[in-house]
Amino acid sequence: MGLLLDFAYLVACVVLSPWILYRLISVADRRELGMRFGFGLGAPLEGCIWLHGSSAGEVSLLKPLVALLERDFPSTPLVVSAFTSTGLAAARKLYPQHRIVPFPFDLSFVVRRDLRRFDPRLVIIVESEFWPNFITAARRRDIPLVVVNGKMSAKSYRIHSRARLIPRVLTQLKLIAVQTEEHAQRLRSLGVAEQRIRVTGNMKYDLARAQSDGAQGRELRRKLGYQTDDVVVIGGSLHEQEDEALLDAYGAAVEVSDRAALIIVPRYPADAQIVEQHARQRGYAAVLKTAVDRGEQAPPGRRGVLIVDTVGELGVLYGAADVAFVGGSLFYRGSNKGGHNLMEPAILGVPVLFGPYNFSFKETVEDLLAADAGLLVRDAAELNAALVKLTASSQQRHELGQRGQQVVRKGQGATSRNYDLIVELLVAQAQRLQPPSFNRKMPRAASGPDSPL
Repeated sequence: MGLLLDFAYLVACVVLSPWILYRLISVADRRELGMRFGFGLGAPLEGCIWLHGSSAGEVSLLKPLVALLERDFPSTPLVVSAFTSTGLAAARKLYPQHRIVPFPFDLSFVVRRDLRRFDPRLVIIVESEFWPNFITAARRRDIPLVVVNGKMSAKSYRIHSRARLIPRVLTQLKLIAVQTEEHAQRLRSLGVAEQRIRVTGNMKYDLARAQSDGAQGRELRRKLGYQTDDVVVIGGSLHEQEDEALLDAYGAAVEVSDRAALIIVPRYPADAQIVEQHARQRGYAAVLKTAVDRGEQAPPGRRGVLIVDTVGELGVLYGAADVAFVGGSLFYRGSNKGGHNLMEPAILGVPVLFGPYNFSFKETVEDLLAADAGLLVRDAAELNAALVKLTASSQQRHELGQRGQQVVRKGQGATSRNYDLIVELLVAQAQRLQPPSFNRKMPRAASGPDSPL
């Protein structure tokens, strides 16, 4: 299988060579390319744990898991890899003390070289990064591979059920910890043995941490010029056109409640000026957050629209809001794009609205809708109607927010469950390791009082 795959990969490289050359000239780090072929990876390691996530989202999911491994296996080297450039950037920022490498090209001779250099006792893969040559080479070296937060979409299932390559690869995995029973059933249908599958939940919920409490939220409201009885609507991570849709919906809400106020947080701060123009065109006094921070302008309160042109404040600002619309979801942006973090406002008990395009948070949307804990708005008209309804009713806001908070809290714990499974495998592998690189004592339970979770 390896030689056939290598040939297929090389043919693909020839076909894509113009694009690859462009990336090398204009964007890509040439050193990174060498590392993908197994060069410049640093000193060899012995008995490390290798964790892999494709992009920034998957790499971020590993943060609580890495913290647990650091706590319980402080002498064990960790290697964190990513496939995309954004994933690598996230890994370097989140895990600067560990070995960060780009995931190797899935050529048999390349992956064998990487596995010899790092000699991992365990490989942990996030979600659905099923690279055939890498997985086969690891199993030939008797390295157990674990998938955490695993998933198998309906589309992927249809493809893999016809082309049998990935199903054969899946049987080589030691354990697949999946998000839902639905994903587990698809894996069983592809031939994965029941004893290798565990349903442990979605690790994304474990990243949801309230960035402000009630007292902080009230103080922030005061600083931003809002009164206790104002109804503060926030649009988080809004993309093109979504700001206009929310401004129009806000206009409808103001007609039923003169206590309505609006904060808009564009996904990209560079878009703040065009958002400001859109607000002024509709007759609103628009104020940029940076101008407020510098003392150049007073916060507008409910008399105008606050436009946030800073980075990293959204989670805190949700705590000052009464209703949240989470963007990136109202308009189609691509089959593999859609939605942003719904859990940030939900964990605070803030009722959450979102559009139909939520590819990145599909499971969270399903959980919220199943519990009647979030509102799906399919277009601008439905956004108008939902915002009018919630602005007018404090009871509906409270009930929807409480249900959303319960959904997030109920969903938490997947990382701890996955970690317990990983520890079992590490302890089972202990006889292959030499001290002091491995602590043979069973670590404390992941859910203990000192847990990073």
